Amino acid sequence: MKKSIVLAATLDTKGPESLYIKKLIEKKGYRVISIDMGTGARGELLYPPEYPREEVVKAAGSSMEEIDSLGKTGQENRIIDIMSEGTIKICQELYDSGNIHGIISLGGTMGTSFGTRVMRALPFGLPKVMLSTIASGDVRGYVGTKDIVMLPSIADIAGLNRITETTLTQAAGTIVGMVSMGEAKGSKRPLIGITTLGGTTACALQAKKQLEAKGYEVVIFHANGMGGRAMEEMIDQGLIQGVFDLSPNEVVDHIYQGWGDAGPMRLVEAGKKGIPLLLAPGNIDHIMYSSLENIPERFKHQYVHVHGPGINVLRTKKNEMIEVAKFMAEKMNKATGKVAIIFPSKGLSVLDRVDKEFDDLGANYAWLDTMKQYLKPGIEVREVDVHVTDTSFGDVGAEMLYKMLEGS
Repeated sequence: MKKSIVLAATLDTKGPESLYIKKLIEKKGYRVISIDMGTGARGELLYPPEYPREEVVKAAGSSMEEIDSLGKTGQENRIIDIMSEGTIKICQELYDSGNIHGIISLGGTMGTSFGTRVMRALPFGLPKVMLSTIASGDVRGYVGTKDIVMLPSIADIAGLNRITETTLTQAAGTIVGMVSMGEAKGSKRPLIGITTLGGTTACALQAKKQLEAKGYEVVIFHANGMGGRAMEEMIDQGLIQGVFDLSPNEVVDHIYQGWGDAGPMRLVEAGKKGIPLLLAPGNIDHIMYSSLENIPERFKHQYVHVHGPGINVLRTKKNEMIEVAKFMAEKMNKATGKVAIIFPSKGLSVLDRVDKEFDDLGANYAWLDTMKQYLKPGIEVREVDVHVTDTSFGDVGAEMLYKMLEGS
């Protein structure tokens, strides 16, 4: 039986280009399931899709009459919602029945919004390719936490020529190659999630080494906003059985609108699932902002450490550390499984070793003392006389989490 690849696009505006991709994929021996996400208002169909726009609209509980009315009043965002919702429902049904092995889409700003919204609703591991005119910009809002491959179209996807045919061929080759590889074998060992950022990487890798030696599989998430969010989603999906939250700095950025904000669900899912959670305050001694203009008024007077292009860092002072601790303690107290705290007494990030403005043990201990005050009885709090960047901190953390895992 041939493997099937979904081609989801606005076929009234991207007809020739979609047909070009369709023929390339079929030439390689794959079945193409075309889903028309267009309204039909801006062009004629070049070929009949397996799922015409009328079926897409119906799947979303709407009608072409509503789509026409929304188009006349310029409500394009609502049209995107309806067409995306219908396409997502169709794709999920195809996935559940084993009839989708990959998905490809193409488009400009609106087409990218359509295509990636559908892809984000599909499971991790299913090949996803988006050929886009905006792939060279900030695509975090389009990719989110999913494994979407974004390819820049270079030229506008508006007709066939030597430039567009090249990128269309590359996109078709990408999805065919991904689908042809099949699924990764995967491990049956329990999976542990560890968060890290910059200077805590060596510590995270040491913890990984120790846990793997004890029979666990370990995945490390880059705590840059999307990393922590991805971890929380995988915990919710039941993929992760334990967490060493070494770098919960995304919580700090959430509270103070920083660059690495991972959203309100950070530090929630492990507690809801009842899996062991070991929390360390790695990197919570700072807030990151992408530009000076984004720094809130309450922090405008503070010293700014420029860590790199687009990374402006402020020290979390005593008051902020107390606020952060109260926020974290509330999350930990709601956990239904085992939770514990591990605190490195000699420092919380690499910044306090390279910039004296961040060397504030008083603020660090304000966090620890507040946690002890607000955590419910029975939650272990362990202080370790090392720096968070030391590999020995990873050894202690791995051992603590291992005992929690074995005890659970």
